[in-house]
Amino acid sequence: MHTISTWIEAFAGLGLFLFGMLYLENQIRVSAGRTFKTIVGNATATRFKSLLTGLGATALFQSSSVVTLMALSLIGAEMMSLQSAIAVIFGSNIGTTVTSWIVALIGFKMDIKLLSYVFIGIGGLGSVLVSEEGRWKNYFSMLVGFGLIFLGLEGMKESFGVFSQNLDLSSYLYSSPYFYALIGLVITAIIQSSSAAIAIVQSAIFAHMISFEAAAAYVIGANVGTTVTAILGAIGGIPDKKRTAVAHLIFNLSSALVALLTLPWLILFVRNVFPNVDDVVQIALFHTLFNVLGVALWYPFISLLAKGVKKLFKKETICVTDYIHNVSTDVPELAVDALEKEMGHLNDKIEEFALLAINIPPPKAYEQSTSIDKLLDQYDENFDILYTKLYEKIRLLEGEVYRYISALSGKTVNENHQKKINTLLRQLTYLTTAAKAIKDILDDLNMLYDASSSEEISFYRNIRYQILKSVLAYHQARKGDSTFIEEMESTYKKIADSYSNSMHLIENIARNPKINSAMTAITINDMHLVKSFSKSLRNVLAVNLENSEDQNAI
Repeated sequence: MHTISTWIEAFAGLGLFLFGMLYLENQIRVSAGRTFKTIVGNATATRFKSLLTGLGATALFQSSSVVTLMALSLIGAEMMSLQSAIAVIFGSNIGTTVTSWIVALIGFKMDIKLLSYVFIGIGGLGSVLVSEEGRWKNYFSMLVGFGLIFLGLEGMKESFGVFSQNLDLSSYLYSSPYFYALIGLVITAIIQSSSAAIAIVQSAIFAHMISFEAAAAYVIGANVGTTVTAILGAIGGIPDKKRTAVAHLIFNLSSALVALLTLPWLILFVRNVFPNVDDVVQIALFHTLFNVLGVALWYPFISLLAKGVKKLFKKETICVTDYIHNVSTDVPELAVDALEKEMGHLNDKIEEFALLAINIPPPKAYEQSTSIDKLLDQYDENFDILYTKLYEKIRLLEGEVYRYISALSGKTVNENHQKKINTLLRQLTYLTTAAKAIKDILDDLNMLYDASSSEEISFYRNIRYQILKSVLAYHQARKGDSTFIEEMESTYKKIADSYSNSMHLIENIARNPKINSAMTAITINDMHLVKSFSKSLRNVLAVNLENSEDQNAI
């Protein structure tokens, strides 16, 4: 029974330590994540600065995983170069050794149970008393995280001490310490924290359960195991994120191999430098030594390493255009024709985006036999669509068209071609505004969709009606039918002049005390966004009409 309780205490201690690490990391992300990204963005101009940034940030945050994942997110946002990210990770490997020093110098030199209680008590009371949204809540929560880490460490230390007294582990130990490198790798890969894995072996060596040589090999393996975090964080990312993870693996794996091959000499060096300190401190020294040596060996070759991994994960070109990417701007006659077709493609995408935003399937919207009211009644279920992705593709398409226009403008000398290009450029600006108006109204449409009051439901239907009416009129007008061009103009004027009806709906919302007062401001904003959308489509047609009249005059 005593043995079972000791195992439970060891298991609980590990759980507290891991939870404390995770909890602390989460609080750091909330309170300092954005600041950290800003600092890294400004502090990675050179490899050496990047190295120091990785070292300092890891020492501060007490987690190489946090720093590595943040570096990956920065390179994913194209805010950091590949070489800088590799240097940050190098520095992070040195910075992570600070945890083992804290454990060695504090965790096993004093009764930290009382200290953990103080941290948890102050942090817990502070978290309850301060404002929910204030930064102080995060600071107090960090104290709780530190307290849980120390409490978990104390639990592991005590339980390992009992194990060492009651169990004869000699028959279970491997004859070669190199097996412990594999154990350290596996444990770190599983618990996703080299700091926690090394704290475990420090507890074991403190209780004299394993030899110093075995503990040293275990630490080397733990360093390799920590690369799993980077690999997991790079999955599904851009090529440079994956390259950074590979560079991390190459660096840690090669450093580990060198350390294992020279293990007897490294141990001899550590033993001679600090002969009078205990094994726990010497393990911290060993951890620091081989990480520093690894960085020293690789630092001059960061450029070579970055160049090597650049050959991996070739970036696939994402083509959002249908026509202009196939036609060179060096042939203006063909380029203008391709540009006109691409503008038609952009028009189709923006119409589709607007229809999906109001939950109308694009093909169904254009069926002549179906009225607007029937469409609104028939399709009233929210679509499960990533609208942000749709808008990103539209924005990228807009950018590619603008870039093509800019390149083409400098190469054509034909006056008619230049007028056509200028017309398309003006239309592009209006289409960009139309797409942005729909993007800005998306969150409000979702909010109104979930509304239960009759006032909000009426306003929601009115908004959907106006967007659908504008899209249908515009779609037909694009074909050049003067009847629908006039209908588009009429639709816009009705929306522009419908303030009285819209304001009546908004006033009903404002009068209902059960509706959040913020909804009034939201609906007013939506009214203007719908007007902007309709006006932008109307202006596209107006520009086209002006160009046609100029051509006829010639």
